[in-house]
Amino acid sequence: MSDNTRACKKPVAGIILAAGCGSRMGTTKQLLPFEETTILGRVIATASASILDHIVLVLGFAAGRIRQSLDLTHSDMTGIHVIENPDWNKGQSFSVAAGLKALPPDTCGALFLLGDQPLVMVRTINRLVSAFHDTDNWILVPRFQGKRGNPVLVAKPLFSRLASPAGDAGARVLFQEFAPRIQSIAVADAGILRDVDTPEDYRKLATVRDESSTP
Repeated sequence: MSDNTRACKKPVAGIILAAGCGSRMGTTKQLLPFEETTILGRVIATASASILDHIVLVLGFAAGRIRQSLDLTHSDMTGIHVIENPDWNKGQSFSVAAGLKALPPDTCGALFLLGDQPLVMVRTINRLVSAFHDTDNWILVPRFQGKRGNPVLVAKPLFSRLASPAGDAGARVLFQEFAPRIQSIAVADAGILRDVDTPEDYRKLATVRDESSTP
């Protein structure tokens, strides 16, 4: 596997993973109201406000209803490439693979954002992307108060591994195999640790934002 991260201008795309059914929530959590929008709407708006060069939104469960809820003509939605993963029920790795296959060919890094993490800050995304521009590392992970979270940025040399969900390209395997090429980025953003899986998680959203502090 060649190290070609320095061979291009290193455009970075965001892949928003929002294909799951949210079984523990008991409803389509992507559409749950959050402030002036929805949980997924906030993730999209945050990604759109960042320095990402391209954004792919991967849908699956209830894709039709979610598409209808998104105003793709709104300024926060323009330029979003929406795709549907027919294999969403086989696991998140299939959505990862689908998102990678939809990226422009000159993409040098992919930032994987979770569609149920609406508290992640624009500045966190920008810090990860900026760090990627200045490093030869292949995996960049944000850290808040010593704990790793999401989104995770992966360099192009690993795309082929992640694009084969039937193989051994799971995130844990890659983290173990390429441990020397992982860079941990300290961020003042508790949102990287908070996803919304249950009704209790959803109820806590209003108070979690105040937990952010300097790491």
